Amino acid sequence: LPNVKLIHKPVSLQPRGLINKGNWCYINATLQALVACPPMYHLMKSIPVYSKSQRPCTSTPMIDSFVRLMNEFTNMPVPPKAKQALGDKIARDIRPGAAFEPTYIYRLLTVIKSSLSEKGRQEDAEEYLGFILNGLHEEMLTLKKLLSPHNEKICVSNGPETQSVNEEEDQDEQGEGSEDEWEQVGPRNKSSVTRQADFVQTSITDIFGGHIRSVVYQQSSKESATLQPFFTLQLDIQSDKIRTVQDALESLVARESVQGYTTKTKQEVEISRRVTLEELPPVLVLHLKRFVYEKTGGCQKLIKNIEYPVDLEISKELLSPGVKSKIFKGQRTYRLFAVVYHHGNSATGGHYTTDVFQIGLNGWLRIDDQAVKVINQYQVVKPSAERTAYLLYYRRVDLL
Repeated sequence: LPNVKLIHKPVSLQPRGLINKGNWCYINATLQALVACPPMYHLMKSIPVYSKSQRPCTSTPMIDSFVRLMNEFTNMPVPPKAKQALGDKIARDIRPGAAFEPTYIYRLLTVIKSSLSEKGRQEDAEEYLGFILNGLHEEMLTLKKLLSPHNEKICVSNGPETQSVNEEEDQDEQGEGSEDEWEQVGPRNKSSVTRQADFVQTSITDIFGGHIRSVVYQQSSKESATLQPFFTLQLDIQSDKIRTVQDALESLVARESVQGYTTKTKQEVEISRRVTLEELPPVLVLHLKRFVYEKTGGCQKLIKNIEYPVDLEISKELLSPGVKSKIFKGQRTYRLFAVVYHHGNSATGGHYTTDVFQIGLNGWLRIDDQAVKVINQYQVVKPSAERTAYLLYYRRVDLL
């Protein structure tokens, strides 16, 4: 793993549907998005495949299973440009491979303790993605520890809590030790105290790991900032004003006042908080938070339509002051390559499917468990009442 170089070049894979004999659509939908993610595919292909007899016992069940998954897919030649012009003609040429059932992936839920494997509850594709990325990240951290046993700093108990911004850890240039504090002088010579959790990098954080900066402002005291890592960027879409992904991103970084905050002397003080994007990952996963807990009705699903672009530019206004000038346009422009949808009106039931971009087709595929069909780009972004976009997978265009 230390020698693995991430490759972002897309691969043309022969699509294969996934057989679903249980309530596994949330897993199948997530797996198809990850197979369509080039750096993830190349990462797993760069790790050797070991048979059960070679390694009867393993400390990395998750890595093993994902290496096996990626090896189920074979390359398909990219058609020459002249042929691509015919578009529809090639569409008919895409012959999916045989569908298969990735039982070894389902088994991970029982091997690795997870609340996701409790029978009888509708599962969540976003929670499952977190389970996968944290699990792979932690296995890689454990392996890192084997290489540097004297390095006590690598702490392994650090997966993000579900539904919070991931607390998974990373070490930035600035930090040593846990909950580091350092004083930073920002624009206009204002200084702020910044805290950050220990952050150890792995190939998984190199693909999906970003950082948000959360700053708390209080009258007559230094602003204090915390850097928080994330694997998926959580977007609140409840407000009626939020109609597009851009609106949701702007709302994420809007300054909000924090109510009822009192000092040690019991005086109420005015405090506000602002979140900005400090570091953008090569693969940005946006989570449209459709499942909302209401005191009266339990968990409800927001069915509203949110528009999302195929080409997404993260505007400079969303970035932290210290990085605005360092991140040039290509590094904050993304292209959509997978959408995971949730079907149905209920938060406790429903179904998941995925649309993925297929480079050989130079177009999109719609995958519903074992069914695979060609669709056009308009169908990917077109609003639909019966299925709502839930997770949007984007990759940075300067790496395409």
